[in-house]
Amino acid sequence: MTAVTAPTAVTGPRRFPPEAVRDVRIFHVCQTGCGGPFAIVTVDFEPLPDDEFAPVVFDWPVRERRRNPEEWLPGEFVQALEQGVRNALDELPDDVRAAAWCTVTDARWHLVDSHERGFTQAGAMAVREALRRSGM
Repeated sequence: MTAVTAPTAVTGPRRFPPEAVRDVRIFHVCQTGCGGPFAIVTVDFEPLPDDEFAPVVFDWPVRERRRNPEEWLPGEFVQALEQGVRNALDELPDDVRAAAWCTVTDARWHLVDSHERGFTQAGAMAVREALRRSGM
């Protein structure tokens, strides 16, 4: 007699984030007397709808809340933060599919000590913290 095994369910890849992960606050600050890095960001990660295929979509409402343009995060830091998030999402395991809506709710920079590398690292750190909080 042959043993009959039940068919296994085929499941798709896990999604990141599986549910909203809010207020991921990253302080990437090194005060050693030399320049930088200085990058402080707060990001919310929310799952995209099932029919969305982009790995990540960014929203920057922090720009609308601040009236003084000098307080806005300079464009090169915006790009660096987004690139850091994308880089970290590219490193997810094969069984995890990124589909994240990233809302940057706060971003701080320093005229002398901030640089692009610091914001790239802060973006990657935010993804790692969101992964940790979501149990992945």
